[in-house]
Amino acid sequence: MPLSNMGFVVPAEIRNEATESDFILMVTPNGVPYKISIADLKASSLSNGTNAGSSTSYPSGMALLLDNGSLADKSGNNRNAVPTGLNSPSVARGLDGKQVLRWNGTGDQELQIPPFLGNTNGATLYCVCSIYAGDNYNLVRTYPIDDYWKFVAGTGYFGTFRSSRYNGYPSSMPSTGNHLISIHASPTDYEVVVDTISKGVQESSYVPGDRFRIGVNDKVFSGDIALLLVYPQYTPPGSTSDLGVRNSIKLAYPSLPFS
Repeated sequence: MPLSNMGFVVPAEIRNEATESDFILMVTPNGVPYKISIADLKASSLSNGTNAGSSTSYPSGMALLLDNGSLADKSGNNRNAVPTGLNSPSVARGLDGKQVLRWNGTGDQELQIPPFLGNTNGATLYCVCSIYAGDNYNLVRTYPIDDYWKFVAGTGYFGTFRSSRYNGYPSSMPSTGNHLISIHASPTDYEVVVDTISKGVQESSYVPGDRFRIGVNDKVFSGDIALLLVYPQYTPPGSTSDLGVRNSIKLAYPSLPFS
């Protein structure tokens, strides 16, 4: 059970005496051990024994909502993220003072969620991220292919919701800064939008995938994920539904570089 569902309180001895490098060893419901550092606990709002909850109301119908530095799914579907190994992203203060999940660039903080889009014929994903530095990184992988959200050449090699990656799409992916990146996948079209700017429409067949991995270990990420929001259908960019989601995201994160 995630800490956010347990009313977990950090004992005074830990808050006052433990060092930042100390850690607590935990075990997932599947028996996989992982560790939570004292720094993570001190940074988390869970230290006061409350469930952080989602600070923003997003349009209904979502399949997954991770925000506010929590691994607990706020969509109501109980699709909680767990580490694939010993380490989890830390919880820190990030964009607009909100809690975020932070990857430190070591390549050992991958999260996984059991695949949940198997019966869908399209999907739309919104990711609010802060990138500190990155020649190549991948934020979400849904299929076992060698894909990048940004490759060293500056372009993406996207494979999210696909069975093969695009070579050199999207162009000019960010290596620093705060951004909203969305993926809009239908049975025939695939489009990536960065900060409301479309990277162009590609012909594509939609593949729900057999996994859902976040901050995958083989593509080292240095930065934060503030929000990960998935809808189990294709939402056209610029549509009323898409604008409703974007407006909610902008209200939550006013520093994002678009109006």
